[in-house]
Amino acid sequence: MRSNTIRMKIAAVVILYHPTENTVSNIQSYYDYAEKIFVFDNTETESKIQDKLLAFHKIEFHHDFKNEGIAKRLNDACEMARQNQFEWLLTMDQDSYFSNTAIADYFNCFNNYAPKENIAMFGTKFGRQPEQFSNSCLSTETDELITSGMLVNLSLFKKIGNFDEALFIDAIDKDYCVRANMLGYSGIQFSNIYLTHQLGVEVNRSSIKSFFLLKKQKIIHSPLRCYYMYRNMLYLKDKYKNSNEKFAAKIREYVMANIKTCIFYGRDSLKVFRYLMLAYRDFKRNKMGRIIRER
Repeated sequence: MRSNTIRMKIAAVVILYHPTENTVSNIQSYYDYAEKIFVFDNTETESKIQDKLLAFHKIEFHHDFKNEGIAKRLNDACEMARQNQFEWLLTMDQDSYFSNTAIADYFNCFNNYAPKENIAMFGTKFGRQPEQFSNSCLSTETDELITSGMLVNLSLFKKIGNFDEALFIDAIDKDYCVRANMLGYSGIQFSNIYLTHQLGVEVNRSSIKSFFLLKKQKIIHSPLRCYYMYRNMLYLKDKYKNSNEKFAAKIREYVMANIKTCIFYGRDSLKVFRYLMLAYRDFKRNKMGRIIRER
C-alpha cells in the first residue's frame, strides 16, 4: 500500500530527447510522489509535448534547443534541487515508468528504510516483473544501480562529485555508483520492486555462431550507442586503472559482451565496426562528450 505521506523532500528529473506522447503518461506514473519535477528537453527542435507538460503545475520545463546529454542535465537538476532545499532526487528516463503498485511499494520501502545518512542512492530492479514476487521490502547493497528510477541523496552529492559529463550518455550511473562506493557510501536496491525499463532492443534472432540455425533472445543496441559504450569503457578503464582495477576489468567485460552481441545478432555489424574504430580514435585524441561526427 502507498505510504500516506512523503516523509522526505523529494524532487524528480526526467531528460527528454525527441519524446513521444507516451512520455507524458510515463511522468504521470511517479508525478504524485515528487514535490517538483525538473524536465530537460535535449531535442534540438521545438518540443511536441511542451504544452501538455506545462499543464502540470509541478513541472519546471527547460529547453534550450541543445543536446547536452544526460550527465550535464543531471548535474543541473541536482543543483536546482539542492537550491530548493530538496533532500532526494528521483532520476528517470523518458521511456521508463512504474506501475501503481511498484511506485507505492518503492516509496513505502524508501520511507521506512533507516538510517539513510550514508546511503548514496536507492534503486529498483528493472524489466518484466516476475509473476511471483514478494511485496515485502527486500533490500540489497549494490554499486550497480541504473540511473532510471534512482533516488539520489543530495546531501552526499557534492562529496561524491558531479556526474561525469565527459561520458555524455553511457555508463554515467556506473561511474557515480562506484565513486560513492569507494568513498564508503552504499547503494541500496529493493530487489522485489520493478521499474518498466528496456535497455536496448529485444530481438529473437540467430547468428553466425550457430550457423543461423538457433534463435536466441538478445538485447542489441544501435551502432551509435556502441560508440559511446566502447569509448566510455576505454575512458573508465583509464580513469580507474590505479584506484579500482576490479571495476576497470568489470566494465570492460560488461561492454565487450554487449558489443559482441550487437555484432553477432544485430543487422548493422559493419557500421558497428566503423563506430568502434571512431570511438577508439576519439578516446585516444581525448575527444569526449558528444560525438563530433556521426556516420
